Amino acid sequence: MEAVDNLKTAGIQKKKRIFSKRNITLYLMILPVVVWYIIFAYVPMPGIAIAFADFKVSGFKGWVGFDNFKFIFNLKFFWQSFFNTWVFVIYNYIFGFPAPIILALLLNELRHKYFKKFIQTISTLPNFISWVVVSGMWITLLSPSTGYVNYIIKALGGEPVYFLSKASMFPALFTFIRIWKGIGYSSIIYLAAIAGIDPELYESASIDGATRLQQSWHITLPGIKYTVLVIFVLSFTGVLNLFEPIYVLKNPMIESTAEVLDTYIYSMGVVQARYPLATAMGLFKATISLALVLLSNFLSKKLTEDNRSIL
Repeated sequence: MEAVDNLKTAGIQKKKRIFSKRNITLYLMILPVVVWYIIFAYVPMPGIAIAFADFKVSGFKGWVGFDNFKFIFNLKFFWQSFFNTWVFVIYNYIFGFPAPIILALLLNELRHKYFKKFIQTISTLPNFISWVVVSGMWITLLSPSTGYVNYIIKALGGEPVYFLSKASMFPALFTFIRIWKGIGYSSIIYLAAIAGIDPELYESASIDGATRLQQSWHITLPGIKYTVLVIFVLSFTGVLNLFEPIYVLKNPMIESTAEVLDTYIYSMGVVQARYPLATAMGLFKATISLALVLLSNFLSKKLTEDNRSIL
């Protein structure tokens, strides 16, 4: 009986702790986020049912099961856009993911304070420019008639290159622009993690004769290992979301490599008003994203020494 009373008392105390004045302030801070998710993420969720229905602008015609999925899986252009999406994803993980880590390591080696801040500021600024403006800048820079890049090529005796008209060049070019836009901002997280490493480790390594490269490899990289792991797992949540940057840069001449799932869903749903097919594609894409997040979290448990995961 006494044990039961103790449990009740503990429960009351726990409830009081949850609704203390201090915690209420934290709840008010997170309230806008919760409201945003309710309005824009959970309220539209019943609309997923359209993927299993014959739904037209005139209204609901009946349930069709998985017929919409069978239809999109037989579309050749759907698989082309699916393949293109994965090309951009793989390019991003091969070149885009390590880029801010490398920049953070290089910035950490700079000893001139003001030069380091200058590089940080210059590399971070593109992140605050919208993709619409970024696309305008790069279209102008790469223009075969008025772009500065082609001015340099012609001055060196070369022929103008139609960068944004060659389908084969677009994946690499897009990956470069994406890295240029986000490398500085992403490197801030890794610089913060590097700042938390004990300086005595570097002093001890220096006394033992370790070079700067050896210190980076054996101290800095292991020190930011868990930060890299967290960013890697979280990156899978939006890995297939490519609509805005692709849509503002693509044109009909590079559609064979620039069309991705997001732009194809937009074309099918908004332009052609085939809502069930677009919803089915969106559900298919969301399922893949969820599977990737769970898989990456599972791998993070297996790859870390203490089986740590973030989910």
